[in-house]
Amino acid sequence: MSMVIGNSEPPDAPSPAAGAQKAEAEEGRRRGGRDRLLYGAGRLLAERGYAGMELRDVAERGEAPRGSIYHHFPGGKAQLAAEAAELDGVRIRTGIERSLAERGLRQTLAMFGEIFRRSAEDPALIGCPVAAAALARPEDPALAEAATAAFESWEGAIAAALEREGVHPERAASFAGMVVSTVEGALVRARAAGDHAPLDSAIAGLEQALDGLLASR
Repeated sequence: MSMVIGNSEPPDAPSPAAGAQKAEAEEGRRRGGRDRLLYGAGRLLAERGYAGMELRDVAERGEAPRGSIYHHFPGGKAQLAAEAAELDGVRIRTGIERSLAERGLRQTLAMFGEIFRRSAEDPALIGCPVAAAALARPEDPALAEAATAAFESWEGAIAAALEREGVHPERAASFAGMVVSTVEGALVRARAAGDHAPLDSAIAGLEQALDGLLASR
């Protein structure tokens, strides 16, 4: 007489859907840690510049183990800083484009300044990760080139909107460059003064210049 011990059938293999869900969850955790590090790097770039962006502080700000930095960014500090600057560049360009479409040129200028105002409660810590990356030349030319590309993308969005309003392309490009340069310069002054007033003054001046530009079309 034979006896059956236990279950003679093999355990069910994971379904393809379950496997996909697990892979997706693992990717989400991986991306979550990577994104937190990028966020931490961006804030530290803005506050301290490239030279002062220490990896241990990036890990602390991003709430991630320090050892995970080289897992996500094999190129170390240079790669992390470049990607953080590129990410902020894209984020700001997207915000500019959305604001131009929804609110127009004048209100977009105010929004452009407000992006940086909200980046730090303390004006002494106000800054722009992209500008910090630009100052990495000649220490890291590739990082500075990434910053230049970000600046040009902001200018391109503003210039395109001006052209749609009937401004000549050369004048539109010149004004857009002035907007970015003025705001970035105002950030330096605001940080030095420990006061948002230079940024507010810069935006008010740009709004007046915009009114004059549009009136002279």
